[in-house]
Amino acid sequence: MTLPDSFTQYTRSLMGDELYGKLLRGLADEPPVSIRINRAKCHASPDGARPVGWCTDGWYLQGRPAFTFDPLLHAGWYYVQEASSMFLHHVISQHVADASLMLDLCAAPGGKSTAALGALPDGSVLFCNEPVRQRAQILAENMQKWGRPEVVVTNSMPADYARSGLEFDVVLCDVPCSGEGMFRKDEGAIGEWSPQNVERCAALQRQIVADAWQCLRPGGLLIYSTCTFNAKENEQNVAWICSSLGAELLPVSTDAAWAITGSLSDCLAGPVYRFIPGVTTGEGLFMAVMRKRGERLSAAAPQRRRQNRQGARNRAAEYTGWIEKPEDFDFFTPADSIVAIPKRMAAHYETAARTLRIVHAGVTIGTIKGRDIIPAQSLALSVALRPGAFTRAELPYSQAIAYLRKEQLQLPEGTPRGFTLITYGGAPLGFFYKAVNTMDSMLGYVEVPYKNIGLVPAKADDVVNYIPARLSALLMLAAGGLLGLDTANGWR
Repeated sequence: MTLPDSFTQYTRSLMGDELYGKLLRGLADEPPVSIRINRAKCHASPDGARPVGWCTDGWYLQGRPAFTFDPLLHAGWYYVQEASSMFLHHVISQHVADASLMLDLCAAPGGKSTAALGALPDGSVLFCNEPVRQRAQILAENMQKWGRPEVVVTNSMPADYARSGLEFDVVLCDVPCSGEGMFRKDEGAIGEWSPQNVERCAALQRQIVADAWQCLRPGGLLIYSTCTFNAKENEQNVAWICSSLGAELLPVSTDAAWAITGSLSDCLAGPVYRFIPGVTTGEGLFMAVMRKRGERLSAAAPQRRRQNRQGARNRAAEYTGWIEKPEDFDFFTPADSIVAIPKRMAAHYETAARTLRIVHAGVTIGTIKGRDIIPAQSLALSVALRPGAFTRAELPYSQAIAYLRKEQLQLPEGTPRGFTLITYGGAPLGFFYKAVNTMDSMLGYVEVPYKNIGLVPAKADDVVNYIPARLSALLMLAAGGLLGLDTANGWR
């Protein structure tokens, strides 16, 4: 790995020779592999793995499995995420005690959003946003895989949120950065780095935070993070937030064994948290937690302007039986879809719909096609799906992979005509429509580029080469793939 001279000179000066030497040795090592379990779907832990100290759901694996070939990845049973980013779970667990409305402003591909859902108290609601449209689609897919209904995914600019009228108890600004912390994982980040890009990123980050600040309630938490090392995007920006916006830095209790580094700049003496390869077991991360001064008051719920199509209401008996506790949801029909929104977030959903571009919210029950309601992938993967609502077809590994590749299926004998929920190891993957004697169509399949990445393993045991892991009483996997994207689409 050849680092730019200007990066080397600046970072050595910032860290000192000893710490910089540890960083260089860390960058030369193989990066650790870690996953985070989705406790809403999976209650076991991988055998032979080491726990991530700052995240109760995080685990270091002994090697890198072929995650893409694991159907449970697509079922949302876990997320492939580097361990440093899981520190958000610890921060939220420590500082958020009551049900809260949270915004993850720069959320794609969804690693920190799913981590937040694992730590937020019951009754909380999460808005996760991505300004780039293509990345917003990836974010929506990952949040649907995670299966939690108390989520709204938007594709809007930070300034749109500042004007939206929404007020949040917690705002995470995991801001776009120069990516120095990704050098070990992505050599492309080295080629894109320059001192000019650092300056551009620092200025953009301040603008994003300034917009986010306007929709943070008094007494609310601002969590600021980057995946870079320099002080311009880290300590200097936090000092600016405190001096210009009036934020108060908050401490986070940590364990000395985690080897987290504090501030490296004289401009900021308060508590900040740096994860440095070679020192901490993870990639580069910077995080600071701040409070907006003022008394925290319970905000009045936004006014409802609920509208629903009469036709969908008249057919409610058809689809309300597809989800658990339909009385806890309100039902909307945007663009011929039927969407179930938890009642506790319905007013916020309506406010967002007037000013923001919503990509996904709650549970998409299905699409209205003439006299039919076509069940959606979102429903198949949701923890709100009612057991027994659909006939299930449990597939072996080879057929589960065939389903994910949109290939011909051999369904179990006796599978009735109509919509069937496809499962693997008990985990729903999507829906399938069976006609009288043939495969009529396939619904809710997951697009995966298997034909571009080589031969599909013949059996589940071939998915991983390193450590076995029992993720359910039904199935022995090897370090299992759970939800998330591999490095091709990002993993923070």
